[in-house]
Amino acid sequence: MKFSERYGYLKPSEVIIREQITPEIQNVICNCLHVFSRKLLHDRYKILERYIWCYFLNQRLDSFQSNTNLIKNYIQNNRIDWYSKLDIIETILSFDFEDYNSDAVNTFTDHLNYEFERLKFGYRVVENQIVEITSEEEIKAIETAIDENKENVKLHLNNALKLYAQRPEADYRNSIKESISAVEALSREITGDKGLSFAKMEAAGYKIPHVLRKSFEMLYGYTNNPTTGIRHALMNETAEYLPGADEALFMLVSCSAFINYLNSKSH
Repeated sequence: MKFSERYGYLKPSEVIIREQITPEIQNVICNCLHVFSRKLLHDRYKILERYIWCYFLNQRLDSFQSNTNLIKNYIQNNRIDWYSKLDIIETILSFDFEDYNSDAVNTFTDHLNYEFERLKFGYRVVENQIVEITSEEEIKAIETAIDENKENVKLHLNNALKLYAQRPEADYRNSIKESISAVEALSREITGDKGLSFAKMEAAGYKIPHVLRKSFEMLYGYTNNPTTGIRHALMNETAEYLPGADEALFMLVSCSAFINYLNSKSH
């Protein structure tokens, strides 16, 4: 087996799902719709489906049938483009459900976002709109940092990605730890010091603007803060703060981009 196969490393584009809806994501959307349909009052879900039939699909009202699972069938149709499936979700969220159904809509939104995060789908529902949280450029930054560095840096970044993608429960704290360790590994290559030494990197010819240096020093300080449980003993579930998926992804992208930035300084 190849090195990558032995250690189960994944490509960032395989971990962070963009511009497609996998069968797993399709299934959880249908599960969310199933729960949502049972929470709505006064048969509003069928009224919603009739609205979708007439104003999203632009079909004739006299041909509408109320027993067809219209929305779920649309989501499950493999001939429908992935972005059109997100369009129909936005249409659902923009529908006037009236005040007494607002709890059901909020629960539906929370349920979608929970499942999107769990399955590493690169989108979230924000203010009834679906927004992209991870761009192609961010994924490219991770891939470049993995592909263009020595084994010690590559090992930490691969571990960060693996821990972020781990199922059924991701390990976000240790993913963040591995991301910052990748920066430390590159710093060690440059300076010979064990930790992250900006002063010695600058002495070695890596001139970093003062504000950028201070920003990354603060980010480095975040990973060493005892309240995060990243570099210190693991916190329990009632701890003051527990890093989540958003922080882990942010650190993976930020550390990868900073590594690429340092590499550009060596040319």
